[in-house]
This record gives sequence, C-alpha cells and structure tokens, in this order.
Amino acid sequence: MNRILLTLLVAFLAFLLGIAAFSVWQTRQQDQRVHEEATILLERVRNVMKLVTVEGDVSELFSSTSSRNVTLYLPLPSKFSFDKKATVEVRGTVLVGYDLEQLDVSVDPDRRILTVRNLPEPEILAIDHELIYRDLNESWFNTFSAEDYSRLNRRAKERLRDEALSSELMARAREQGNSVLEGIGYLARSAGYELVVEPSRYPLDGLEPTRYPLDGLKPSNG
Repeated sequence: MNRILLTLLVAFLAFLLGIAAFSVWQTRQQDQRVHEEATILLERVRNVMKLVTVEGDVSELFSSTSSRNVTLYLPLPSKFSFDKKATVEVRGTVLVGYDLEQLDVSVDPDRRILTVRNLPEPEILAIDHELIYRDLNESWFNTFSAEDYSRLNRRAKERLRDEALSSELMARAREQGNSVLEGIGYLARSAGYELVVEPSRYPLDGLEPTRYPLDGLKPSNG
C-alpha cells in the first residue's frame, strides 16, 4: 500500500514539474522580441549613362578554411592548430553592358552623318548577390568575427565576378551591343543620316570605322 502511494506521489510530482517546465518554456517564447533599427543615409547621387545588354544568374557553393596556431603550456609548451570552416552558397545576378560616360556623339548636318566615337568594351556594371551560410564550424581559439563575415561576402562577390568574366556573358553582351548599334543605324537612316562608328577603344589595331549607309541595312567597313 505504501509503495502504491509513493508511486502515485512521484507521478503527481513529475506531472507538476512537467507543467511548470512547459509554463517556463512558453513564457520565454512569449517574452522573445526582435527589435531592429536602421538608419539609411543617402550619401551621394550622380548621373550615369549605362546600358545593360545582358544579365546572368550565377550560383556557386564554396568553402573557406582558416587555421590558427596556438601555443599552450601544459605545463610544457605545446602547439595546437584550431580550424574554422565556412561553407557558403552564393547566388547572384550579374549585369553586363556598356558604360557610356566617355561616348562621343557628333552630328554633321551638312554631310548628313552621325558619328559615334570612343565606343567602350562591354563590362560588368553591377552584381546583386545573396549569401546563404550552409555550415559554420569553429574552434575554441578560432571563432568567426564580423570581419570574417565581411571577408566572405567580398570573396563571394569576387568569385561571381570571376565566373561571369570566364563565361559567355561578355560575348553575349557584345552581340547585343552590335544589335543596339544596328537599331541606332536604322533610326539614323530613317532620319536621312548615315551612322559612322569609330572604334577608337577597340583592342584591334587598324580597325576601320563601321558605316551604316543610307542605301543598305548591313554595316560596311571603310
């Protein structure tokens, strides 16, 4: 009989402890609040002339490992290596096109010629990227700091840029740029002008100007 009463008493106490633990957990969950503050500063506004001709979506998964050697006296000096490793997935959109700040356009109304000079090469205009930390492993004497996260962010953007430069985005942007020039040539012909493109900034030496004559749709050199 005493054993039964003891069992019931233990069960009742366990029940009360369970209710108390649940109440404490629920109270903590209810007390959690997320408070965010942000101050947005518009530092500078400038006028730009940029033409985006191609955009590409790039994603990559990469790992970064950093080691730190620490000497501990136990009591004799002993060297230990502590590692930290981050596995990061980076996703981004790369915008490729032309910076037209140095573009020079002149009009000769007497000869009915529209001349375009200093046509730039396509370049990466902007990279919009996002980091997803898949795994973070750190040691006692080698933990992640704010500078580490900033470095990973910079490195991720650099990898996206390198990937874009080695892909077909630049060639596609150049093709789209030629299509834009053909469209400008068509508009010039519609207005009774001949479009002449002087590729002074192209890497090929001796490249003749490209003309979009009035009597044809295809450009000609010379």
